Amino acid sequence: MEVRAPKGQYRVIGLDPVDTLTSPSGPLWKDCKTFDKALDLAASNEELYLRIYIYNDNGEILHEAGCYREQLKRIHELEKQHPDRAQDERPKK
Repeated sequence: MEVRAPKGQYRVIGLDPVDTLTSPSGPLWKDCKTFDKALDLAASNEELYLRIYIYNDNGEILHEAGCYREQLKRIHELEKQHPDRAQDERPKK
């Protein structure tokens, strides 16, 4: 997957836990002419994708978002509510 945006643009790529690279709908993949438009696109899709990245024309990540932070927060909350259960479900070393 090419992360580098066209010259002077910003590429927004969104991936979710399902293998979006091989699914018919594929990942979120759109080039925007301004960083503000790329941010707006990322914000409007952040609950739909596990991770959303904005890249510049050098392939550098300028912004990272998505619902994974909320999912991690929820996992930590559940572990606090049920500490014995969380311990039991962790893999044994």
